[in-house]
Amino acid sequence: MPGMRLFGRRCSLATDDFLFIGLIDSIIFLPWLAWIPVIYASYLKQRSTCEINDSVHMLDVALPGLCILFLMNWLVSAFFVIFSVKGTISQPEARRPVVKIVYIKLIVSALDFAWAIFGTVILTRSSFCDIIGVEVLIKATTIFQWIATFVRAGMMIVFYDWKTPKNAKTRTEKEYFTASVRTGTFKRWHLRLQALFLWCTTPSDARKEAIKTASELMALLSCDLDLVASDVLAGLLLYRQKCLQKWKTEKLALISTPPITAQDGKKLNHFPPDNLPSWMNLQLASRYFDIGLGVFGWPWYIYRNLTCGCCHLFRRLTCCFYCRKRSSKVLGDNCCGCNLAGLEATTGLPYEDLVHVSFVDKVFEVPFFITYDHETSAIIISVRGTMSMDDLLTDVAAAFANMDDPGCPPGALCHGGMLNAAREIKRKLEETNIIDIALKEKPGYKVVVTGHSLGASVASILTLLLKNSYPNIQCFAFAPAPTVNKIALPSTFDNVFTIVYGNDSVIYLNYENIKYMVVEMVKCLRNCNLPKYKVFMNYPEPNEIHNSNEKSAKIDKDPKANGTCNEGECFTSGSQCNAEYGGLSAPFVTESLYVGGTILHIRLTDDGYRMKLSTADDYKNLAFRPKMILHHFPQYMQGCLRHLGKPPMVNATTLVCPLD
Repeated sequence: MPGMRLFGRRCSLATDDFLFIGLIDSIIFLPWLAWIPVIYASYLKQRSTCEINDSVHMLDVALPGLCILFLMNWLVSAFFVIFSVKGTISQPEARRPVVKIVYIKLIVSALDFAWAIFGTVILTRSSFCDIIGVEVLIKATTIFQWIATFVRAGMMIVFYDWKTPKNAKTRTEKEYFTASVRTGTFKRWHLRLQALFLWCTTPSDARKEAIKTASELMALLSCDLDLVASDVLAGLLLYRQKCLQKWKTEKLALISTPPITAQDGKKLNHFPPDNLPSWMNLQLASRYFDIGLGVFGWPWYIYRNLTCGCCHLFRRLTCCFYCRKRSSKVLGDNCCGCNLAGLEATTGLPYEDLVHVSFVDKVFEVPFFITYDHETSAIIISVRGTMSMDDLLTDVAAAFANMDDPGCPPGALCHGGMLNAAREIKRKLEETNIIDIALKEKPGYKVVVTGHSLGASVASILTLLLKNSYPNIQCFAFAPAPTVNKIALPSTFDNVFTIVYGNDSVIYLNYENIKYMVVEMVKCLRNCNLPKYKVFMNYPEPNEIHNSNEKSAKIDKDPKANGTCNEGECFTSGSQCNAEYGGLSAPFVTESLYVGGTILHIRLTDDGYRMKLSTADDYKNLAFRPKMILHHFPQYMQGCLRHLGKPPMVNATTLVCPLD
């Protein structure tokens, strides 16, 4: 499971990873073993016809050397395959010979490099005695060896930890969760995220701040665990299998529950119940959700209208008709006004009803638009969800930030990136005084904030920021991520209506839940009695995954498994982790983020819809469930709300499955 050690330093590859490297190498080198001996045999037969010179002497050395080198490469690859399949994920001792084979592979690679130089020298002589195939072979092998040399050098740079102190033992912590973030781990994550976001995001100080914050979070989540990339993937597969077994029980329990239930589990005859404000109903939610989708612009409209979407948008584009004026209400759109065209086509709103539209997309600055909705007498502020890499950086900049704005309770904390985005929208609203002007033009209209995903989280925070100025502000948050801490949570109940559909996993994405998943993943790896390749190749039955308690105890007591080796894999003992984990029920950190507002969770079962008024504490322990990613897509929420949101009051007897 842990990374092996080469020359006293850690490598980001485990010994069981060399199964895949060995398979690839053996497949690549096998055709060469058939071609090189044939050409060499032909050369030996025709050598007597050649004039003896330096080129012939070089070929006398190069060709048999190539035969030996490629055979050695193939044999090393075969040994990788043979020895890397031994043992299990958590028991690397059976794979100790792999480390010695790696040293042999490095020697062979050095010879490959030397032979690549030798082949280059031969090619400069340009004399191959007119023997068919020799020149082509030398060119092909030389190019191949240079490519192999650069690939191997790149792998050493990427996977070898040059900064780890030489001969340093694997660190074992008493506490599984450490509050400190190691500088080296932070720097590695900072470099990775910079490489990921550098080419696809807007250069700014906000981007630097977001990358730094995200790097600190990822370094903290890594928690000094000695895991390689394949371990993480295998752990996720094993944890998914465990979660799906639990889901079968949850699914049966869900079907047996009443159609509509309150937070305490009591049966409700209709929604909304009498103790909730009348505006928290699915009819308004469906209306505002449909309007809010317009902020996604032309990509959403094309996605939902693949056949004729482009044709419908064409007549709305400004670049195709030069007599049309550029809109003064719209900021950040392209030259053709594609996003505005998509907004109008999606929502059906006339241009005159649009108050302000901003498609400016930067880190901590998300697109939004303001419009009148005469049907519900509302001024709607719709915030866009995650749709770009800049939005993703806003998502992952998850450091706590103080909500010291007027109207927010003392000690209120929230998601830092989303708070910055909400404050940017608030700043724009206050600079132009848009809301007050709109309310003067339409007296009696209410202010409604809505959004999906990131937009829902930003909308929830924006509602708290505007609540002091507009006490009756309403927020419809669809599939938000956790945003506020426990202190700020009560202030969201009266103004924020949160709706979650199905097995959407975004509502679980806070630090505490992700940390829980990391712990469970490591436990699954430790208790797995299968080699890694079997985890990847098939889906084992649950009774095949876990070791018995006696075997697990034996692993923990084994001194060889506790990171005592010098030049092989060092397995970090999990006994101390288990001691800390135990029957863990308390939060991993002192502060945690929660989903704000009055939460309605809607699920579709074989017997119809199930609706539950949930609490923020219900969304703990991030787990794999069917369609956990798909259910976050807006079309699922839209179909559900359109089906249930026809009347303002939903009766329990009408919650049946839709025909489609």
